[in-house]
Amino acid sequence: MRYANLIRSIANWPTYFLYKYNLTASPVARFALRSGDTILVPREVLHEFKEVFFDEAYADGLPLEVPQGSTLIDIGANIGSFSVFALSRYPGARVVAFEPDPVNFRHLEANAALAGGRLVPVQAAVAGTAGELTFRREAGDKVSTSGSLKRSQGVEFKVAATTLADVFSQFGIETCGLLKMDCEGAEYDILYGVPDDVLARIRQMVIEVHDKAAPGENRTALAAHLKARGFQVKEGLHSLLWAWR
Repeated sequence: MRYANLIRSIANWPTYFLYKYNLTASPVARFALRSGDTILVPREVLHEFKEVFFDEAYADGLPLEVPQGSTLIDIGANIGSFSVFALSRYPGARVVAFEPDPVNFRHLEANAALAGGRLVPVQAAVAGTAGELTFRREAGDKVSTSGSLKRSQGVEFKVAATTLADVFSQFGIETCGLLKMDCEGAEYDILYGVPDDVLARIRQMVIEVHDKAAPGENRTALAAHLKARGFQVKEGLHSLLWAWR
């Protein structure tokens, strides 16, 4: 199925095998999607790109249809793989994508430039409180998939942070057709801190849940919190939790 999705979604699909089998030294793959979109993927995150486009990790089993012309929010956008996937999959979509890591953000910004205004890149973390927060990532200049506000070790720097309520206000979002979150443990602060009236404006969400030792920072507690606020929930693959209303 995954290779069927590869051929179905990517016009220049043989490019993937050049990178898979190290037949090219180029550090960044350029994929032309059959939707007409283009995405640039650094070699070091081809696996994550594959999960999004081949396995359709965030979309497989989506509880509700994403209405045409919806605004989507991508928290923990990395290079924008899910953001570009969403643009290619959901007609008329706009994606507001948040990524605090400066290395990752440069690649997200490049992909946003190719999307013609439909992808809005924001170099900021989404958190439980707004302001300036400490972010840590591994050393080096390659794309990171494990940088986090919650990480205890690594290269440390300050990042701008906003709240989900402020995101809705700043970007004029009346209703979010789909909220995707992969923010390495920050999902608890974000969702426990958002007002109920803002949660009510989210049609559905897909969250990569990172179970932590702290009380309340596990999928059972998060699912209970969302159920108490009117969401139905179910677990998916890749540590995902779906919530919809």
